[in-house]
Amino acid sequence: MKLKKIAVFYQYDAYGFDGLKGTEIALRPYGLVPVATGTYIRGTLDVDEGLRKIMAAQAEAVVMIGTYEPCAEFIRLAKEKHFSPVFYNVSFVGADELARLLGRIDEKIIVTQVVPPPEVSGSNKELWGAREYVALLKQYYPSDRPNFVSLEGYINAKVLVEGLERAGRELNRETFINAIESIQKLDLGIANLLSFSPRDHQGLERVYFTHLQDGKFVWRNH
Repeated sequence: MKLKKIAVFYQYDAYGFDGLKGTEIALRPYGLVPVATGTYIRGTLDVDEGLRKIMAAQAEAVVMIGTYEPCAEFIRLAKEKHFSPVFYNVSFVGADELARLLGRIDEKIIVTQVVPPPEVSGSNKELWGAREYVALLKQYYPSDRPNFVSLEGYINAKVLVEGLERAGRELNRETFINAIESIQKLDLGIANLLSFSPRDHQGLERVYFTHLQDGKFVWRNH
């Protein structure tokens, strides 16, 4: 997107500090640093001062490291003040709740997810795991709607079970860790193969960029 002026709005705690540091590391190869930072205290909606600082720096994009209520408040206030950068959130924000609070607000809002939106699985052969999740959720919890958080929990459980099966009956901490670290290119049905090793505990490398459209976050697969 050729953006140069990138600010960071973050929750003032260890989680937020990690997000700020991660942003700084990601910007470094491009010769960039955050043009401004703004914070809020966890459990509050006190975002005004952070917004003021970021607006003063004329940021073109804002990386947001926080939960859905303060992030939604930040975006709403920015719109009222006619400040329209790209708003980028990580999956921790809770995309479904963020979309609910923002409604059909017409702003450039992106959320990266670690799983694809379950609704897009359709006939996509790579997303058989997402379809499996939707079917099982409908079977056992028919009143619940498929969502990112629930799908992520389902995938986490599948990885746990894979590790337990590989560890076998002689299960202890060491055998379980060894079993998890032996997983290579495991297809979970989310178009993202899972691999671990003794030196790499990242597991999944891909993220899914979702955009707010008509009151919900949708995935553009390109």
